[in-house]
Amino acid sequence: MDYTITEQITDRERHIFRQVGLLCLIGVCLLAVVLLSPDAGRDQHVSFIKMANASSWGSLGDFAAAWCSLKLILLSVGLFLFIESAGTLLAVMRRKYLALSVFFLQVVPLLGFVSGSYCFVKALL
Repeated sequence: MDYTITEQITDRERHIFRQVGLLCLIGVCLLAVVLLSPDAGRDQHVSFIKMANASSWGSLGDFAAAWCSLKLILLSVGLFLFIESAGTLLAVMRRKYLALSVFFLQVVPLLGFVSGSYCFVKALL
């Protein structure tokens, strides 16, 4: 008997695919917000990451650096969600070693989130 691909997918896998699609969509939307919104370092011709790191502890309320730090946090969350959805998709497809290696990539956005949070607190205090 000839089965199509839709008949081989269980209801549980179909539910997981919907959740993965939603996570991927949220991640792509966050990445679009970060990349399409104006950044405060544009007039000084520096990237928003350098602008976020340029704030000092002595300057109270550096809102340009705080906005760039917030963009760094959103970038990290968007990348985390995108990597999470790719790893989950690979795990459902039973590619265990490849899924495990993709899940290890989540360390990079985690470090970006910690760095962005540090810069955000530093810019506001």
